[in-house]
Amino acid sequence: MVVTSVIKNNRFKIIFEDRNGHNIDLDYQLHDSIVAEKWFKKIKHLKNIPIDDIESNNVNLENLYQIYNEFCKFANLDPISVKKINQPLLNQLHSIYKETHDRLSSKKDNSILYKFHHAIHHHEDHKNKLRKNYNIGWGIKEGPLSEDFLCNEYYSNSLQKNNIYLPWAELAKKPFVYWADKEPSSQGQVNELCKPHKKLCAKFKIALEDLIPEKLDPTFLEWFETFKPLWLKHHNIKKWDEIDELSAPLLAIAKHSQTLNSLKFKKIII
Repeated sequence: MVVTSVIKNNRFKIIFEDRNGHNIDLDYQLHDSIVAEKWFKKIKHLKNIPIDDIESNNVNLENLYQIYNEFCKFANLDPISVKKINQPLLNQLHSIYKETHDRLSSKKDNSILYKFHHAIHHHEDHKNKLRKNYNIGWGIKEGPLSEDFLCNEYYSNSLQKNNIYLPWAELAKKPFVYWADKEPSSQGQVNELCKPHKKLCAKFKIALEDLIPEKLDPTFLEWFETFKPLWLKHHNIKKWDEIDELSAPLLAIAKHSQTLNSLKFKKIII
C-alpha cells in the first residue's frame, strides 16, 4: 500500500504497506525539471482516484490464450488460430490491438482492451521476466491529463534503485524492440510504428534496481542506420542511443534505501 503526501520544498512521502499490514514511511524529493513539475501537477489531480490494476501490474497476464479470447468477445471478432506463442503471433496480435483501439477505447467497461495489450507485451519480454520496476498508473482515468511533450532530452544516464521515473507510454515500440520483434523494415513503417517519448502521462515507475544502459546490439545499430536520419527528422529529435532506449526521465529522488519488491500500493494523499 502506498500513500503519498506533499510537504514543503517539493518533498513528499510515500507510505508502503507490507504483507503484515504495517506502514513504512519513506521520503522523496521532487526532481528539479519541467518534466517532474508537469508530472507532479497531474498526480495532484489523481490523489483521490484508485489506481488501475492492469496499468500497475496487479493482474495475472500469463494466460494469453484466455485473455485474447475475452478480447475477441468484447471486440466482436472471430479469433485467429493460436497454436504457439512466438514473436510473429505477438506482432499479429499487436496489429489487431492497434487496428481496434480507437473503436474499442470509446466503449464502456473496456478494461479487457488494455489487459490484452499488456498481455502481449508481457510475453514480448526479450531478456527475462524479473520485475525491474514498480509501475503505478490510473489507466483511462489519467487520459485527459496526458499531454504531448518530447521527453527524450530529459532522460537520465542511468536508473537508480528506488528513484521515481516517467515511463515511456506510446502506442508504438521503441526502435530496438521494433527490430528485435522483426517488424517490417521500411522507412514508412519505422516512422509510424517506432516512436520516441512524446507523451507525458501521470503514470510513474519506481526502479527496483540500478540500471546503467548497455550499448545496443551492433546488428541493430547497423539495421537502424538506414532509417535513423529520416526517423530522427520525422520525430524532431537529435539522437537515439542506449539512453533513449533503456532509461527514462527522473521525477523524484528517494531519500531511503528500502527494498520495495513485496510492498503494496494503495493511494495517493496530498
